[in-house]
Parts: sequence; C-alpha cells; structure tokens
Amino acid sequence: MSPASNKIERQPETFYFDENGSSVKNAEKKISLYKGSKVTINKVFLPVKMALFCWFSGGKIYTAFLPVFLKSKGFTIAHLSILTAISVAFQLLGTVLSGIITDKIGRAKPVLNIYFAIFLLSSVCLVIMPNVNECNEETLNLQCYNEEIPHFTTASSCQTFKNNSEIFSCSITDLRNASLNDDQMNCTYFTELTNLEVNINKNTLRNVEDMCHYKVNFKNYSAITSCVAKDCASLEMKCVNNNFSRCNTNVGLWMIIYGILISILNLSHTAIYRLFDVVVVDLVTEHNNDFGRQRVWSILGSFCGPPLAGYILHQFAFSGNQKIYFLAFVCSIIFSISSVASICFVDTPTNKPAKKMWKKSLQFVRKLEVFLFIVLLLVAGSSYGFQAVYVSWYLQEIGASDLIIGVSRGMNGLYGLPFLYSSKWWISRVGERKIFVLALLGHAIFCFSFSLMLEPWFSVVIEATSILNYHLFWVAVMQYVTKIAPDGLQATLKVMAGSLHFNIGRLISTLYLSWLSTTLHETSKERSRHLVKVAVLP
Repeated sequence: MSPASNKIERQPETFYFDENGSSVKNAEKKISLYKGSKVTINKVFLPVKMALFCWFSGGKIYTAFLPVFLKSKGFTIAHLSILTAISVAFQLLGTVLSGIITDKIGRAKPVLNIYFAIFLLSSVCLVIMPNVNECNEETLNLQCYNEEIPHFTTASSCQTFKNNSEIFSCSITDLRNASLNDDQMNCTYFTELTNLEVNINKNTLRNVEDMCHYKVNFKNYSAITSCVAKDCASLEMKCVNNNFSRCNTNVGLWMIIYGILISILNLSHTAIYRLFDVVVVDLVTEHNNDFGRQRVWSILGSFCGPPLAGYILHQFAFSGNQKIYFLAFVCSIIFSISSVASICFVDTPTNKPAKKMWKKSLQFVRKLEVFLFIVLLLVAGSSYGFQAVYVSWYLQEIGASDLIIGVSRGMNGLYGLPFLYSSKWWISRVGERKIFVLALLGHAIFCFSFSLMLEPWFSVVIEATSILNYHLFWVAVMQYVTKIAPDGLQATLKVMAGSLHFNIGRLISTLYLSWLSTTLHETSKERSRHLVKVAVLP
C-alpha cells in the first residue's frame, strides 16, 4: 500500500466546507460495533451534550421544586402567582438585553457564564433565607380530656403545631361552667402556668382541608391531678409559642427581598435557556451538525433531574421539617456547576460585533414575513402555555390518577426523542414553514381531542402531537431565525423568539383563560372542557 493511502486511512478528522470555501474542522471518532457497524462520535459536541444534560436536569429541578419550597417558607398560592407575574416582565427585558449584549460583543459564552454565576449565587441565597410566617398569637379552645393526667384536645390548622414537642406560654382567658367547689380547683390551677413543654399528638381530619386534631398534655406537669371533664367542660387557653425560629417579625421586608431574589432567579434561569439555544445553534451551524440531536440530551436531562431530586427528598424526608427542600436546590446547584464546567471546554464561535442594530431592527420588523413569524410564535406560545398550565388540572377533573398524569406528561418527551435525533432529515424534507403549519395543526388536534376525551388514559396517545407542536417546531424555529436574521441580530432574535413563545405566549394564555374561567357559570368539569376547546382559538 502506498504512503499516500496509509495517510488517508490514519486520518482522524473530517473537514466540511462552508459556502465561501473555507474549511470547518470537525473532529470525529469512529467506534466499531457488532459485525463491522460503526458509530461516529463528534468530540467537539461531547462537552456540549454534557452541558445541556446537566443544565436541563438542574433547571427542571428548580422549576419543579420552587413552588413547594416557597410553600414551606410560608408563601401562599396568591404570593406565588404575584411573584410569577412580576418575574415575566423582568424575564422579557433581561433576555432581550442579554441577546443585544451578545450581538454587541460577538460572543454568547461570556454572557452565559455571567448568568450561570447569578443563578448559582441567587440559589445559595434562597436556601438560607428565613421563613416568612408571621408570629401571630393564636387562641386555642383546649377542651379537657377525661384521662388520669392533664390532657386536652383541640382542632386547629395543621400549621399550628409543627413538631411533636414544643414550648408555649399559656394562660386561661376564659373558664366556663366552673364553680367554687374544691373539685373544680384543678382547672383554675392552670391560670398560673407559663413556659409549658407539651407533648402533641396530631391527626389530620378527614375531608377537612388543612385542619388537624391535636391531643396535648404537659410534660413537666404530668403529676397534676386530672382536670375532670365534668368539672370544666370547656377551657379556653391562649398559648404563644416561645420558639420564634419558624416565624418572622419583619414579614413585609422579607417578602420584598424574596420578590427581588425570585425575579433575579427566574431571569437568570430563563436567560440561560435562551443563551444555550444561541450557543448550540452557532456551533451546529459552524460544524455542519444537527441542532435536534443536541436537543435530545436536553430532553434526557429533563427526565433525569426531577426524579433524582424527588428520590433524594423521599429518602431524607422528616415530618414537620421544611428544610428538606434544601436538598433539591443542592442538586440543582451541583448540576448547574457541572454544566458550566462542561461548557467552559467548548470553543464557541466568535461573530463580528454588531453595528447599527437599531437601524437593522427597524428594517427587519417591517417585513411581512417577520410580522407573520411573530404572530406564529405568540399563537403557538399561547397554546403551549395553556397546555403547560391547565392540562394536568383538566385530567384530574375528569378522574385521572396521579400515575396517568405523570405518564402522560412523561410520554411528551419520549415521543420526541427519535424525531429530535432525525430532525435535520425531517426539516430538510418538509421545510420550516410547513413544519410551522403542522405545529399549529398539532395544537388544534391536541386541544379538540382533549375536549372530546372521556377516558383519561387516551391522553397518553394525544401527547404524540408534541412531536410537531414542540420538538420539531422549536428546531425549525431556531433554523428559520438563523436564515432570516441579518448579521448582528442573530443572538437577539433567537433570544426574542424564545421569550415570545415561552414567556409572553404563556402569559397571554394564562391571563385570558383565567378571565374566561371567571365568566363561565358552569360546573367545574364543564368549565374545564370549555376552556380546552377555547384554548385553540388564538
């Protein structure tokens, strides 16, 4: 064999050529499998895949466990809704600003790393923040319980007593049905008791939301003669918890601090998703690779992160201890650090710094094609937002079990994996614009199918529409933006596309359907079915 042929056989790299004739180096490694079959691994994208997997794992953990974490800190659903609504405005402005900065400097990686640092620092601050439970005095109607030790019962909120043993200062505020005979002096004895250490036995009341039945006795006064039920049928005792570690005397101030921190967290969380799109699209364009194949690792990360965090929480759960959710954020932080460490090894493309962005933007948005594309993103985003917010609720309304809801939402990602892996082939055959039309059709089929569905398990089949209306759709959106965006606006328009679809579209659907639900005078199930039908109208 000639020397020239030997050189060709040992060549470890392949070269692609762009339209200007310059070579783009794309190192690949081939691994032999069974019966001579081979698989090619692109070494450039190995850290990219790892970064996507780790970030989507950590990011989805944050999304899944933030509401319950805030609930354990003393927030209500109303508080969470207000924080989410306020965050949307910051997310839109922040992500667009990050796209502009990226175009101005010509690189997305430094901006991505800054947002990673903000997210990690804010996550650490969040887990060490205090509770926002108010330190309110609560009057409990403790009734005497006929046993041989001073034993009382009461029904109150399940948040009144959090642990099995607590210390209270108690005094009698009202003693009814008591006379002056000696047998009833046992009841009046308790007027002088303070700093009582009590044993608490808590049982949740059936069919009563957030109400528990308590049996209480005094550990350090167990030798006192029984307070017989016939002597004092009702004893009202005002108790104040002396342990203020689970309440906050400056609730208003800390609510504002939480609001600022959550807005910063949500901004950095959303910006990282959008900037990852910019980085990965630039890389696949430079190396003639497939954006959909990189998205596969994003979906896999979404599958793995929340279940892993949930398993860890399950193993370390302790009754009455809200700090267990600290572990979920530790998992999110670890995955995020792994992601930023992986992306540091990637040599991202450098573009020319943008000039005259304002002039280019005005010329760009005047095009009819661009206007229709914006409308498309808002319509698709509104339907996507409806599905994300209301579908699980609707399934529960028609009798779906938690298992069916979980399997249905999980199948969304499984359906998309093979199509993401071959997305380049599908989009090259069908075209981006036809994919857009099919995506809208997929949204329509999804909503109308749900509105007619009688058996919840059919939702597992209906979720197959996500192949068109989410997985292939978003790959086509990124490729389409790359084609139509002028030089100097690539990053800005990619980030803007994500904000219009995932943030503004979701906000529109949430506000519209919330308003609509208040105007419908129907039963809960009929209202749910009507909302599902209306969801496709935008």
